[in-house]
Amino acid sequence: MIFSAPFLNYFTPQHRFTTFATVIAFLLGFSLPTSNVLMHFLLVLALLCVFLRPNRHFIKILAKNPLVWLPAVLFLLLLLSLLTQYDVYGVKMIYKYKKLLFILPLSLFFLMSRSLSKQFVKGFLLANAIILFTSFLIWEFDLPLGTAYLSNPTVFKMHITQNFFMALAVLIWLQQTFHHKGIKSGGYALLTCLGIYNIFFMVQGRTGYLALVVAFFTWIFLSCSKVHQLRMIIVALILGAVLVIVPNKANVRMHTAIKEIQTCLAASQPNLLEACGTSMGLRTMFALRSWQLIKEAPILGHGAGSFEHVSKQGNFIIHNPHNEYLIQTLQSGLLGLTVFLVWMWCFFRSACQHPSEIKNMFIAVLMSYMACHFFNSFLLDSSEGHLFVILTAILASRSVHFKTQHHNQKNVDIGIH
Repeated sequence: MIFSAPFLNYFTPQHRFTTFATVIAFLLGFSLPTSNVLMHFLLVLALLCVFLRPNRHFIKILAKNPLVWLPAVLFLLLLLSLLTQYDVYGVKMIYKYKKLLFILPLSLFFLMSRSLSKQFVKGFLLANAIILFTSFLIWEFDLPLGTAYLSNPTVFKMHITQNFFMALAVLIWLQQTFHHKGIKSGGYALLTCLGIYNIFFMVQGRTGYLALVVAFFTWIFLSCSKVHQLRMIIVALILGAVLVIVPNKANVRMHTAIKEIQTCLAASQPNLLEACGTSMGLRTMFALRSWQLIKEAPILGHGAGSFEHVSKQGNFIIHNPHNEYLIQTLQSGLLGLTVFLVWMWCFFRSACQHPSEIKNMFIAVLMSYMACHFFNSFLLDSSEGHLFVILTAILASRSVHFKTQHHNQKNVDIGIH
């Protein structure tokens, strides 16, 4: 029996290795919204792939890329702060930020094949589709599933993480709705609508609202013609008016957030802990406390783990001010904040060098992160922080492809075709 060359290629070590890397990329995208344990295991496997197939030429190129070395500098500033301003929690804080060092090896991983980034996005979208379907089942039939309940049908993660990831998935589904035609377009449109409903009316968590709104308006501004921009903005404003006028969960949660901030700001010092004991109240108090500490050491900051808030009951201590800009300035001073913002700017500039569909998607995601950083320390958080690190690695690897191969193809999809 004579086998053709393409058939025999399936049994070559190179093909088996590529298949292994493809499965890792897909499962890595799937693990982010579902399981931290699986995510860390797959990160180890991705690093193993890089170790087995190192490319010293690309290592030198990537090491000069600011998308790679700026986060490393940010981590180094935190590490050096332990030498001068040691804090007990500082070691734990640095351990949480170690993900900033993963960008170089992950960039090398995604450089192995251009299809790996697409497989990553496919896995991410599949996980969110499963979460969306399961969330509707919990909401409709009141199914007992872990800590989920009818008024907050989360599946694998807490509501902040689930809503934020769902907002990013909705953005990609929306892009795919316009990219495809016929049944596929209708399917993506359905997922988009169900995802929006899930974010605003089912799962708690105002971060998802902000992420979706910022990503949506950024994307239509970059992607659509003037006529389509006007139409979509009118539709969005009508839906926004309905959300404000008609009583609903999203409306109630937004009014509650405003009231919590007002109550905290109006409270006197003796009643501050009690008045600011709510979600937005705590964030307001964290911001005020952080600002006081920043004024004491504005240039170099107070070091890793320097923020501390004791709960009203005194039974636990919070080391996270839930604001990425504040925590960077508080720990590493204006120097650290500058490095962080320059990193974000380099991310934006690098995205602008890509074809329109990739550029628009990366910038929309970046704007979502930048907006949500005002209410969460996403680089510190595990799932959200690892996602941004992986996206930075994908962008850095694509930048190498464009520079080394002079790739000028337009309208390449970031996700799936």
